[in-house]
Amino acid sequence: MPRRLLNHRPFAISLASLLFSGKPPVQTVSSRGTRDLIARSVACEQRRGASPRLGMTGGARLVLETRRVARRVLVPGVVGLAFVAAVMPGSTLAHVEIDVGDGQYVMEVGFRDEPAYLGQPNALALSVERYATGGTEPVDDLAATLSAEVSKDGQVMNLSLVPVGDGEYEAAFVPTAPGDYTFRISGTIGEAPVDESVTSGPTTFNSVEPLSAISFPQPLPDPAQLQTAVAEANAAASTARTLAIVGIVAGALGLILGAVAVARSRPLKTEPAPRASEPSGKLIR
Repeated sequence: MPRRLLNHRPFAISLASLLFSGKPPVQTVSSRGTRDLIARSVACEQRRGASPRLGMTGGARLVLETRRVARRVLVPGVVGLAFVAAVMPGSTLAHVEIDVGDGQYVMEVGFRDEPAYLGQPNALALSVERYATGGTEPVDDLAATLSAEVSKDGQVMNLSLVPVGDGEYEAAFVPTAPGDYTFRISGTIGEAPVDESVTSGPTTFNSVEPLSAISFPQPLPDPAQLQTAVAEANAAASTARTLAIVGIVAGALGLILGAVAVARSRPLKTEPAPRASEPSGKLIR
């Protein structure tokens, strides 16, 4: 299924292109909130008496009205957003948008809290919408029909999706290793089967970062390094205990052998033999 990156940079570039050049971008990547904001703004302007341009198609009128409204409402925000996206590329927050069900639905997948940090409670964040006339609408009641799992380095854990409203779901877990994670969503949305996996990275959503990136004033030790240090300390202590026991046994054996040697080195005392009595010369009758 096609996958689109949701972040500030492409939205800023796309909307800036629409505002200032008058040409819609080839592919506009935006969140549901942005789409709804533009649609509501256009509808509001039309209710105020904006006359449609004759001879224009619906799409052309929408682009023209959107550009006119957005110039009045969104230009300051877009300029600031474009500046942030340009000077702070590492701070971009992103989700992945995936079309499923033969283009009937769109899913947004990523971490709930981004950037995601090592050892901090977080969650898989899932949003499901149905394409409809004039935009999209949220799809609820999918916790029983969709399953989620997270995997890293060959280890897999099943997650429980919890609905939080407006077609959004969360599945809590604590990332205990830095790096890339893979989220998998499977099951059904309506009658449409779903089985999609996406891995974090520069073109998808944020990977897990060490706490040292935000520690202040003293950096916290990396939990993985701390665990390794504890394991090494335990191994060293175990080796020391073994050597101590061996030393004690060797010392005891040395004492025993020394005592035996001392005992064997002492000369044995001999009793003098009794002398035989000389004959007295008297006859004994």
